[in-house]
Amino acid sequence: MSAVVLSLLVVLGLAGCGGDPFQAGDGTDGALVVGSADFAESELVMEIYAAALRGTGAEVETKPRIGARESYVNAAAQGELTVIPDYTGNLLQYLDPQSTATESEQVYDEVKRRLPPGLDVLEQSPAEDSDVLTVTRRTAESGVRSMADLGPCCGQFTLGAPAEWKSRWEQRIGEVYGCRFHEIRNLEAGSVTVDALVEDTIQVANLFTTSSQISENDLVELDDPADMFPAQHVVPLIGRNRLTPPQADALNRASRALTTEKLTELNRRLEVDKANPADLAREFVAGI
Repeated sequence: MSAVVLSLLVVLGLAGCGGDPFQAGDGTDGALVVGSADFAESELVMEIYAAALRGTGAEVETKPRIGARESYVNAAAQGELTVIPDYTGNLLQYLDPQSTATESEQVYDEVKRRLPPGLDVLEQSPAEDSDVLTVTRRTAESGVRSMADLGPCCGQFTLGAPAEWKSRWEQRIGEVYGCRFHEIRNLEAGSVTVDALVEDTIQVANLFTTSSQISENDLVELDDPADMFPAQHVVPLIGRNRLTPPQADALNRASRALTTEKLTELNRRLEVDKANPADLAREFVAGI
């Protein structure tokens, strides 16, 4: 049992001293609370979940930008949140840092097995937002179209990636693809990284698959034939027994409708058109 799961079990045990928050009834005792992590896409999906739940007649409150995974998982475990969007691969890594699962169903099944009592996940969405290495069109046309192609060339290239990339992936990409970059620069996965790639101050950029900036800048995503990066499907993390069956069904319908392509387009409207996330969510749910 991982230390994370053990600590959550302790939290749940303490909560039980004052009554089990997961036996609060059928989900109708007061408002349902939908939260998000501290970035724009999570807030957008939060609004989609909130709109779907309101469609069942439920009273819903939103709590955007809660913070890191540790904060919101504990909040859900203690009954302070009803539901929050998460990503299967990262959630599994949090629950079991030693897991080597990468394929979609394997990751999802392991998440379900590793969750402590009181927490659950609903259906995972087809939509994925996973790490992806990108290059310019010119680099791709030189013969680098996959991470396997990249491996022998890594010594010539500088990678731009978030600070946690080194601890998560530097050793792994060496093992899987024989890739050892000339340099790894700590850059947030956004416009600064994209600008550096376009300007050739870096030659490879770690971005995320739903970033609108990939298509906006004609970047090429490198295939990952060895599945080094795990599946990262959007999934509702919920407090067990906090939703009625119709409420859970509403979230599952929203999840089934959310593809990677649709999420990318919603992100584009959010980032480029500066659309309001709640308006985008209502429009999306109305079209399901």
